[in-house]
Amino acid sequence: MKYSRVIILGLAILTPQIVGAQTSRRADRAWKPFFASVRAAVQKRDKNALMKVMSRDFYYLSSGGDENDNQDTRDEAFEYWSTARGSWEALDKALAAGAVVNTAMREAEKPWPSRVAPPLANDKTAISNRSFPWYAMFEFKNNRWYFTGFTECCE
Repeated sequence: MKYSRVIILGLAILTPQIVGAQTSRRADRAWKPFFASVRAAVQKRDKNALMKVMSRDFYYLSSGGDENDNQDTRDEAFEYWSTARGSWEALDKALAAGAVVNTAMREAEKPWPSRVAPPLANDKTAISNRSFPWYAMFEFKNNRWYFTGFTECCE
């Protein structure tokens, strides 16, 4: 009886760590092809390809929102990028610098893997000093990567 409690307690402690490690490995394997597809779509301004990798609740501007109430902010993001001078170029530039594992902008309620581009957006001092103009966010949820946001630095 005593041993079974110890085993159950041990499994309860280790299971989340094992699952988290497996998720992290899947995220790492999926990252390069995902990021390459995002970069290619941005370079071509291919909205259809981007729609497939963006989250429906895409964060595109601190004041932007779902203006047409369709539960999808990707269309507003594209509209903004089409009208805001230099935004596509800023996205190109942020992605060209690469992306790193996000540690500086982690949200406690989002325990899944995430990455941020450019790498400077993962530096707390750079964030405080607003050392970069724009940044992109990516999250690994439901066993796939999503492009979840692109906005100006730093709120």
